[in-house]
Amino acid sequence: MFSKNLVTLLTLALGAFAQDATAPKGSDVVKLDTSSFAEYIESHPLVLAEFFAPWCGHCKNLAPEYVEAASALKKDNISLAQIDCTEDQELCMDQGIRGYPSLKVFKGGDPSKALEYEGGRTAESIINYMVKQSLPSVQVFDDEKAFEELLKESVQPVVVFNGDKNLNQTFHKVADSLFNEFTFASFDGAKEYLAVHLPNEDEPISFKGDRKGIEKSADDLEAWIKIEGLPYFGEVNGQTFGAYVESGLPLAYFFYNDDDERKEYSSFFTKLGKEYRGKLSFAGLDARKFGRHAENLNMKEQFPLFAIHNMSSNLKYGVAQLPDEKYEKLDKPLKLSTKEVSKLVNDVVSGKAEPIVKSEEIPEKQESNVIKIVGKTHDQLIEDNKKDVLVKYYAPWCGHCKRLAPIYEQLADILASDDKTSKSFVIGDIDATENDVPGVDLEGYPTIILYPAGKNSKPVVFEQERSVESFLAFLKKNGGTKLDLEKVYEKYQAEQKKADEDESDETGHDEL
Repeated sequence: MFSKNLVTLLTLALGAFAQDATAPKGSDVVKLDTSSFAEYIESHPLVLAEFFAPWCGHCKNLAPEYVEAASALKKDNISLAQIDCTEDQELCMDQGIRGYPSLKVFKGGDPSKALEYEGGRTAESIINYMVKQSLPSVQVFDDEKAFEELLKESVQPVVVFNGDKNLNQTFHKVADSLFNEFTFASFDGAKEYLAVHLPNEDEPISFKGDRKGIEKSADDLEAWIKIEGLPYFGEVNGQTFGAYVESGLPLAYFFYNDDDERKEYSSFFTKLGKEYRGKLSFAGLDARKFGRHAENLNMKEQFPLFAIHNMSSNLKYGVAQLPDEKYEKLDKPLKLSTKEVSKLVNDVVSGKAEPIVKSEEIPEKQESNVIKIVGKTHDQLIEDNKKDVLVKYYAPWCGHCKRLAPIYEQLADILASDDKTSKSFVIGDIDATENDVPGVDLEGYPTIILYPAGKNSKPVVFEQERSVESFLAFLKKNGGTKLDLEKVYEKYQAEQKKADEDESDETGHDEL
């Protein structure tokens, strides 16, 4: 028999599992449908609408948080609503709903102009996000006490300017663009012309660049804010990763095992973050949730670990790790050397560090006329300025790559059949899932790039029909060797035809 406690636990678990995605009657969540939607949006200044399906698991998880947020926001005249897309399919299609739950913000009473909700899915996150939406993009302060209160309570970086008329227009333009990520304030009594106040930091980060340049360029101001608005030592997760990418800075990761370990190294990484501000971003990564990301950085899953990823060049660096057999025999938790971390950071910034290049082993011999390229041989090969080097970047699972393979093999055979072209062309391929190719922009598979002889620093992407004839025309037009490939192809075809005829003759005259 089940014990009483076990029955209680099972009842609670099943109750949680059966939680309804639809807000209960009597809650402050407003139910809308096709007939009431437009009128409600038009008559309310700020509405967060959840488009959901009753069977959706994520909707069920969101439901209690959504109900709690609706109750808290009611006093601020901010409405939370629900639309059941299984009942109002046409309305959901008009709003471009592709998945559940979809959350959209409606401001100013216009049902045709929805903004994507970009906050978290907890009650606290929803409340903070929607209160922020009710404020102007730039908060103007006359009272120093109110201004100081904003700095004290804000959970976001606060970007402040002193009301300078020359910066005013550009500042407001950027505030409209970055409104959700930062808090913008204007205070005539501010000591700094322009500054970023980070949460839990006493000293602001003041702008020290060219004032005239940043007053004229919203892009320059936005770029400065995106860098200076990052914490000295932050946290990488699904909500913050985009901000680190947009900053354009290399990202230094500290993978930690638990909260205590993160706290132990926090002051060290914060100090590095201040020292290398504008050159590197430093952030923690919870190895319990995101440990597999270590493989993407060419590191083993040995935690704690430290690695740096320059996302613009796709170069990766890391503090040396133990051999697997030694790591497995450890009788106490692994420790990260702060001395080695500091040295790696300095070497990366000064350009002395050697990147960790993911690579298959260099083949002992080539199996066909298509040269197998690996990470260790890629750069040396494409930098050969005496040859036209054509490289196919592929993934083994890619269907388009598989269909291209025999055509690409034939192209290599044609060029290998002639003495001059065999010495002037390299036709190669590389498995981009197993080998790093820093600096090569791969938007999909296969990507085919020609590094022309004499001008290999100006690669040309092949974007034509994938046939032997198209490849030969492309090489003739864009290659640096300028050989007559049509004659080579004609000769190859003639030889192939003769070989086929000879084989046919031999088959047709077999004797007893």
